[in-house]
Amino acid sequence: MATVMNPRTVGAGHERGERAPHTVSPPADIYETEKTYVVVADMPGVAPAGLSVEAERGTLIIRGRPERPATPPDYQEFELGEYYRAFALTEDLNTDGITAVLRDGVLRVEIPKSVQTQPRKIPVKTE
Repeated sequence: MATVMNPRTVGAGHERGERAPHTVSPPADIYETEKTYVVVADMPGVAPAGLSVEAERGTLIIRGRPERPATPPDYQEFELGEYYRAFALTEDLNTDGITAVLRDGVLRVEIPKSVQTQPRKIPVKTE
């Protein structure tokens, strides 16, 4: 499930000599539970309106655009860029059941496993 693809940014405006937006690959952790995979990605500065989470053609794609401060800082070390990350999804996942929650700059995406791949406890009868 967690095959990370190397994104390439192809921005509009290269023909006019404009600079493409800086793209940042947000750090992410992936956890496996009995019923789901959980992807947790740090995306500081991103509001729900600037976030896109899509599952298409076997790929989970996360994009985020941080809000720019109203007043530019007097000194800046942290460069805001557009977030992009893609993960390969295997066929044993239920992409229709994916949920995503953004809280305090941290995105949590839960991808349920299909029922056929979840462990099933077999009751044992005694005689």
